[in-house]
Amino acid sequence: MRNRKWMRAGLVALVAVPLALVGCGGKGDNNQTKGTVSPTVSTEPSAAANKDPIKLTMWGGVPPENGPQAVVDNWNKDNPDIQVEYVRYVNDEAGNLKLDTALISSQPVDMFMNYDFSVYEKRIKAGNALDLSKFTDYNVDDKMGTGASLWKVDGKYHGVPTSKGLSFVWLNKDMLDAKGLPVPTDWGLDEFRDYANKLKGDKVWGAAQSDYYFNVPINGSILKQSVVLTKPDGTSAFDNPLTVKALHVYSDMMFKDKSIMPHTEQLTSKPALDQMFVKGETAMLFSTAQIFRTTNNVKDYPRSFKVAAAPAPKVNKDQTDYINAGGLGDVLSINPRTKSPEAAWKFVKWYADGGMLPMAAGGRVPSSKDFPVDQAVSLMFKGVENTYDLDSIKRVMFGNIPVGLSTLDKKTGSEQQVVYDNIFSQKLTPEEGAKELARVHNENLQSSKK
Repeated sequence: MRNRKWMRAGLVALVAVPLALVGCGGKGDNNQTKGTVSPTVSTEPSAAANKDPIKLTMWGGVPPENGPQAVVDNWNKDNPDIQVEYVRYVNDEAGNLKLDTALISSQPVDMFMNYDFSVYEKRIKAGNALDLSKFTDYNVDDKMGTGASLWKVDGKYHGVPTSKGLSFVWLNKDMLDAKGLPVPTDWGLDEFRDYANKLKGDKVWGAAQSDYYFNVPINGSILKQSVVLTKPDGTSAFDNPLTVKALHVYSDMMFKDKSIMPHTEQLTSKPALDQMFVKGETAMLFSTAQIFRTTNNVKDYPRSFKVAAAPAPKVNKDQTDYINAGGLGDVLSINPRTKSPEAAWKFVKWYADGGMLPMAAGGRVPSSKDFPVDQAVSLMFKGVENTYDLDSIKRVMFGNIPVGLSTLDKKTGSEQQVVYDNIFSQKLTPEEGAKELARVHNENLQSSKK
C-alpha cells in the first residue's frame, strides 16, 4: 500500500503480492520439449547417479527475508542431492515479462510462482508450464479441495495452488468494544457503512481501503461459484443493481458520511494504510493477510489494541450466493525446459504439504489438507498472540467461507480502474459507472473472441 502501483495490483490479480528480482542458478535446456516427462519415471531422484547435486532455481514474488529463503534453506539442509536457489521477481507487468522471457531463454528457471490467473493461463498456452498430469503420485483435488479446480486449464493442472487468499476486514477491537460493537461474523455494505460511521472520530477514519477493494463486494456478488463475470448470454454482468448499490454506498461513505478517505485525497496523499491502522488512525482496514507483516512487527509499529477480523462485507447481508473473491493462489509451476523435472516435482510436493511453513509468518495460509495448520497458526502469531482476537481471525482465515477465483483479464481490470476513479471523483454517477464497467468488459469479451 506504499504507492499507487501497489494499490492497484490487486484489481487485476485478486490474489497478488507486489515484489523485486534477484538471482541465478543452473542453466536450463531450451531443447527439451513439454512432453518429455514420463508418468512412470520415479519422482524420487537419487544422488547416486550424480556426483554433484542437482541445482534448481525457484522464482517467486515474495522478498526472500519474508519466508522463501528460510524455505529453501530448510530444503537444502535435508536434501544435499537437490539444492534450490530462490530468485525474486517483481509481480508487476515488467517483472512478469522478465520471468516469461527467462522461461523461454537460457536463463535458469526450474520452478516459478503464479499469482494471476490470466498470466498463468497465457504461460500454459505458450507451453511454459509443465502438465502435471504426467505425475500420478499427488492428487491436487484431494489435497487442496474444490477451490483448486478453478486453476485447471483444459482440465489439467499446470501448477499446484499452495495457499488460501482472502480479502477481509481488520478491526481495532478496542474501538469496537468502546462503542459496544461486536466483531461481525456476517454483514453487508449497509452494516459496514454503519460501523464506519459509529467508529469515526477526531483524526480517526471509520474505515480505510485501497482502490482494489472497492470491487471485492461487486465481484463477489457476480461470481456465484463461477470464474466468469458474465450473464447467461455471455455479456458482462457488471451492470446490475448490486453493482450500483455498492458504488452508492462507497460514494456516500466518502462524500456524505466522511467516514472513509475520499478517493482523490488518497491518490494524492498516498497514505500507508497498514501503518494508519496500527497507529489507530483508522478503526477498520479492508485488506488481506499481508498486513501481518505490519501488525506482527510491534517493534517498529507498536500498538496497544487487539486486532480482530471480519469477513469481507457482501453487498446485501442476506445474499446466499455470495462468493468471496480470492480463493486459492500462489500456484507453483515447473518449467517444461528444466533438466530435472522429477527433482522439481519432489520439491513442489514438499513445499505444498509442509515446506512452505516459514511463509505462514507473513500471513500465507496453506491450502493443503495435510499441512500442519496448528504449526502455521503458531508461527503466524508467535510472540504476539496476546495482541490478536484469535477466535475471530481463525474463523475468517481457516473457516469454511465460500471462495471463488475471478479470471478478469488484466486489460479489462486496468480499464475498469479508470472507471472506478471517475466514479469516486464524482465524474460519473454510480448508475453511469455500472454501465461503463459493463461496456469496458463487453468490449474486451468481444475482442477475445476474434
